[in-house]
Amino acid sequence: MKKTKINLIISREDYQKYERYFSYFRIGLIVLVVIFISISLFLLVSVKNKADQRNLLILEKDTLLKKMQSETIDQAKINYIENKYQDLTTFLKDDANSSPYYSLLNSALQQNGTQSAALKSFTIDKDRNVTFTIAFSDFSQLRNYFQYIETPSFLGNFETISLKSFSVIGATDIQKENYQLSFVGKFTTLKHN
Repeated sequence: MKKTKINLIISREDYQKYERYFSYFRIGLIVLVVIFISISLFLLVSVKNKADQRNLLILEKDTLLKKMQSETIDQAKINYIENKYQDLTTFLKDDANSSPYYSLLNSALQQNGTQSAALKSFTIDKDRNVTFTIAFSDFSQLRNYFQYIETPSFLGNFETISLKSFSVIGATDIQKENYQLSFVGKFTTLKHN
């Protein structure tokens, strides 16, 4: 008998063969999904770590910038102190150390007993060259001081001393007559105790 018609319902193919391909396809798809999820998680964790590192570096940068800024302020203070120290050192090199010499002149005025005498001006340089002016309001005190400045105890304080000027300031209604002596000289080196 010859088949002239095809019966599609009766015709059977091996569907198990296709079923096996579908199971391989499902397993492959599951493996691909797992690999994709694994790669995605790896990339996500990697990106998060990089972002954390970046944030830490930014925080460290800010900290270092603040520290550098505070160190700059501290460095400026140190430079200021260093400059002041250098200025003080320079000043001490050029300082005349005038206090003991000024005290010497004041004590000379008091030793002589001249209550009306006053040290009006006093300048000294680092080489001990001195210029000073003494003012008197009483002529007898002036005379006594002239006698005192010729004594060896007074002259021993100076290498050289000379009278630069003598001035008489006339009496007015408010004050009586004044006398001024200006001296120029050079002190001897004082011995420190």
